[in-house]
Amino acid sequence: MRDSIGVWREKNRLSQFNGDLVDRVIEIPVEPWGEDDFIRVAEKGQEALNIIFSVELVRKCLDSSFSSIGVFQELLKEVCIAADVRDKNLFERRIDDLALFDIAATRKAEEYASRHQRALESIAAGNLSRSAKDGVLPLFLPYYLVRVILDGGYDGLANGLRRATIQENIQQIHHRPDDVRASDMSNLLYNLAALQASKSISPPIIDYDKSTKLLQVVDSTFYFFLKNADLKSIAGEIPNPLS
Repeated sequence: MRDSIGVWREKNRLSQFNGDLVDRVIEIPVEPWGEDDFIRVAEKGQEALNIIFSVELVRKCLDSSFSSIGVFQELLKEVCIAADVRDKNLFERRIDDLALFDIAATRKAEEYASRHQRALESIAAGNLSRSAKDGVLPLFLPYYLVRVILDGGYDGLANGLRRATIQENIQQIHHRPDDVRASDMSNLLYNLAALQASKSISPPIIDYDKSTKLLQVVDSTFYFFLKNADLKSIAGEIPNPLS
């Protein structure tokens, strides 16, 4: 039997990270997950635990999952924990208190925020020295990229962020805007995967797709983070290399 592994939804992303895999792997898409698929997952869980989720509760979890089956399952799990369901019930139990979703969403937001804030801080730090060369400070582009991501939030990154838009947004807040060139952007974006790997950010949260020229989210939990976390507060806590 051949081994299988789940990877990013973008085509050829695995071979992009490891060129040795070209012509050696076969990609079998299992997406998109339809709404019926999400409902069946919830039904499987209900059967295993002898519970019944209300339609409204399942809908809230579904709408907050950003089409990620993993996030959907995590939200349902946290709903169960909040309802003190940790094993199969002897008698069937109905779970319909919508306040349980609020508890679940808060817990996942805190969990994802902690993880992704650390990742963003690591990306912002980059791999370059902070010292000035010939009296000129470095560009610190990884830091400014993180700023652009946090300033734009979920709406700014949900459909990908174009390279030209990234450069324009960075220039608007940069300490040396006229020196942010196209070649600098290429170096920044093309090396995002390597930067995250060097910082032990696994799985990576963002990456640049050269074919579409879009910066995209590759960790679906990052969508939940962008939608629910206090991004303004987090941006203020990212160490500023100019300070």
